[in-house]
Amino acid sequence: HQERNSVRAAYIHKAKYLEERIAMMQWWADYLDASMDLYVSPYQFAGYQREAS
Repeated sequence: HQERNSVRAAYIHKAKYLEERIAMMQWWADYLDASMDLYVSPYQFAGYQREAS
């Protein structure tokens, strides 16, 4: 079943993945903060976060 109203469908899709989008944007903000003084690749940063948790 597909939503016929394209505007409504777009908002339903956004709401469906809202928690994942929030987590992704928080990760990106944390990465940018960590890279302000010294460049850290996203791959390295992800590894550092895994080690810390």
